[in-house]
Amino acid sequence: MVDKENSETEQPLKTGFLDKAKSHLKGIVLGGLGILSAAAVPVWQIYFVETSDVAIEITAISRVESDRFKVALDTDELQMLEPYIPENLLYEFNYLGQRGDKIDFPEFSLDILFTAYDKAKQDLKNISITKTKLLQSIERIDAYLDPANQQYPLDEFRVSELKSWDLSNHIDDAEAQYFENQVLAITRDYSQMEFNAQAEPALNLAALAFLLNDVKEDITDVISESNNRHERLRDDIRNIETQLQKLKNQQFEQNTFFTVDAVVSNSGRASTSLRPLALMRVQISDNNYVDIRLEQQRYSDQSELLPSSTNMLSYRSLELSSFPSEDQALINTFWGSTGRVQMYAMDTQQNVFSSNQIAFVDNRNQKVILDKLKEVASKQVQ
Repeated sequence: MVDKENSETEQPLKTGFLDKAKSHLKGIVLGGLGILSAAAVPVWQIYFVETSDVAIEITAISRVESDRFKVALDTDELQMLEPYIPENLLYEFNYLGQRGDKIDFPEFSLDILFTAYDKAKQDLKNISITKTKLLQSIERIDAYLDPANQQYPLDEFRVSELKSWDLSNHIDDAEAQYFENQVLAITRDYSQMEFNAQAEPALNLAALAFLLNDVKEDITDVISESNNRHERLRDDIRNIETQLQKLKNQQFEQNTFFTVDAVVSNSGRASTSLRPLALMRVQISDNNYVDIRLEQQRYSDQSELLPSSTNMLSYRSLELSSFPSEDQALINTFWGSTGRVQMYAMDTQQNVFSSNQIAFVDNRNQKVILDKLKEVASKQVQ
């Protein structure tokens, strides 16, 4: 049984509440929207507005030969290059520039050895010229030593004649300087000379003749040694080239590293920083690839990416000798051919970004850029 009196009392109360709610509905709705908007703004700023937006474009890949690769002259053929290597790499020198002992077991870069090899080849071409010049010096000495030769009297020999023979290019520098000093002492040390009635100095011709015979003996030895050395050099020059090329291939295949230059831009409204390590994947085929670890150079100076900014970043890999042998073989096989490269980097918020893909070859992308520039330039000329 329903209590009619109570139901009739509740009905006016409900009606009054609904009427009041309707009259304030607009205000309630606007208030709720305001609350929702206030809560949504930070979320929108964090996830849609004030975020970083990083793009990476590889601009160049280079394969660089390591300067740590050194070679000892440990074969008979390579030892023949020693006369063509700079002295400062073969001997110790003090702070005054004075030469000391010879360095034990010196090692040289391939650039030094190839330069020495080029000098050796040039020396082979000049052998007849050098021999002719030295023989002419011996002929001149014989002329001064011949009493019957009136054209070259011994008492007119001077140090300028000796210097014109360029002995320092053929014998030890110290020995050549000694000869020059002795000639000066004989022909210019007037305090030790006797003078005739006309006050003319009398040279010690016996000492001068003995000295010229010493010079002749040294030049003769140089010609003999030069002939023997150059005969061996002529016979082994191809073996030297073969050995150097083999070492060059070894350096390229094991003692090179990669450098990668990339343009990294942040078009977002929040700054970020890339981590110092990156990954370069060389895709050989669908299921065949090599991963190369890269380390960012000058990380402390260039890692931060400000909003709406662009940085040029450089990366470097370890030397190939540290890679597994299988990876070394793949890299050496596909470098400069069909491989494709893509780089991956991570920022401090653990976001991973991938780059464009370019060919696995040194500076191939530069040709693409140049071709594009030529194409645009040609259209403008038309």
